[in-house]
Amino acid sequence: MADLTITGGTVVDGTGEPGRRADVVIDRGRIALVGNASEIESARTWDASGRTVSPGFIDIHSHADFTLFVDGLAQSGIRQGLASAVIGNCGHGPAPAPDKDLAKQVTIGVNEDWGIDFDWTTFEQYLDALLSRGQSMNVAPLVAHGAVRIAAMGYDARKPTSRELDVMRSLVDEAMSAGALGMSSGLEYSPGRHADEAELTSLSEVVGRHGGIYASHIRERGDNFEQAVREALDIGRGGGVPVQLSHLAPRPYAPQGVLDRVLGMVHQARADGREVGVDTFPDPWGPAHLLDLVPPWVYEGSDDEVLKRLRHPSTAERCAGYVLNQGNFLLRLGGFDNFFLSYSRVHPELVGLSLESVAQEWGMDVVPTILKLAADDGRDFGSVLIRHVFSTTEDLHKLMRDPVCSIGSDGAVTSTDGLLGEMKMNRSSFGYAPRTIREYAIDRELFSVEEAVRKMTSLPADQIGLKDRGRLAEGMAADVVVMDLETLADVSTDDDPQAYPTGIDMVAVNGVIVFEKGRHTGRTPGQILRNR
Repeated sequence: MADLTITGGTVVDGTGEPGRRADVVIDRGRIALVGNASEIESARTWDASGRTVSPGFIDIHSHADFTLFVDGLAQSGIRQGLASAVIGNCGHGPAPAPDKDLAKQVTIGVNEDWGIDFDWTTFEQYLDALLSRGQSMNVAPLVAHGAVRIAAMGYDARKPTSRELDVMRSLVDEAMSAGALGMSSGLEYSPGRHADEAELTSLSEVVGRHGGIYASHIRERGDNFEQAVREALDIGRGGGVPVQLSHLAPRPYAPQGVLDRVLGMVHQARADGREVGVDTFPDPWGPAHLLDLVPPWVYEGSDDEVLKRLRHPSTAERCAGYVLNQGNFLLRLGGFDNFFLSYSRVHPELVGLSLESVAQEWGMDVVPTILKLAADDGRDFGSVLIRHVFSTTEDLHKLMRDPVCSIGSDGAVTSTDGLLGEMKMNRSSFGYAPRTIREYAIDRELFSVEEAVRKMTSLPADQIGLKDRGRLAEGMAADVVVMDLETLADVSTDDDPQAYPTGIDMVAVNGVIVFEKGRHTGRTPGQILRNR
């Protein structure tokens, strides 16, 4: 007798092929049959008549490293049909953590008021701690280059010594042996911005020996977009690893036509036999750290050193030229009426306001306003977040339509209540999967529903190396979503991101139902999807 049969639905199997009427039989956490189950007995039957049945969605670009440790029920993920999340992206991550205070600085979502401390030092200990909390969704981990570099040499803006590079290689090797699926880098952020191609290639060689991937938030998506992509491709070739180019849309001020040239580079590399993938999130607005707007020297160092700088009267004056003269990739996007506060633990009443409006409300110039907003959150200064223009709509649509572009959240798994109720990152944290299907496939007709599902299931599974996920086929892991395309909708907005979608009827992870009838079942069958 099988465990569960889902009957009467239209199966969209994740391959991009047209949907078809079929039953789905699940037994012992695996898909036992996709076809006619009329003669199969099951312990439970789930009627999906009039519904669409697909593989569970795989968020290829998540920053849920710490929020999943806080609450493994993963409400904002499960309720939009996510079965797996790839964490450790953009060089941000909580392990290895020989210096816990420094590791917290490169981890999104840390909140000292929650009283939940890092309970690990090594990457393996982190994965074990994560699983021990109980997870409703699967977790596919990357080891973050930022965490590795800061563990070996802090924020030093230089090349590593041979000994420091050996330490980093050893930390990456330990993480890969513990199950990391690859390494990520964040080359617009500290400390990743201080790493050169040789360092990243050397570390990628270690990743390559374990069969992992190199996922990169590349060095620039503006004036030097093509050179930054070329660097990432060269690192992958030198390290012998597949390359995943994260949220690849060009900045709005990038040279005309550069996205076409970059996608041409990607497809040429693939034609040459290289494994190269890209991804994006389906929103012209993107998340960032508030302190990305100031010079790196402000936020590099221990918590006490940073807080002292943030509160020192001379810091604003020293930063003014850099900020007002558009000294970095974000500042070039325009005035401070285009940057909106999206998360502050101490100032929730200001969330949704532009930085210009906050400055006016406080009667301050914008530079001291930025420093005060960060300082007021104390040791959580790195978790103060803003929303900014990520891409033009035209470029975003072109990227999303590309056949090798996966779609993820660039968000964090969170909730509307509990500790995570105050954790606001972006609207994609709550509804990117339904929005991709409803807005971009059904309403805008950028691609078919089947292609939308492929971009969130089999394509990310292939790019990250998850060989038994992302497809509804016999023998595959039983991660399944049942949805009603008539009512499917993302009801979140950029100003009010914390809203669960409609139209998701049932979610099963590893064959266990974790969501149905509008309720989370409280079950935690999620696994760590380790490199094997």
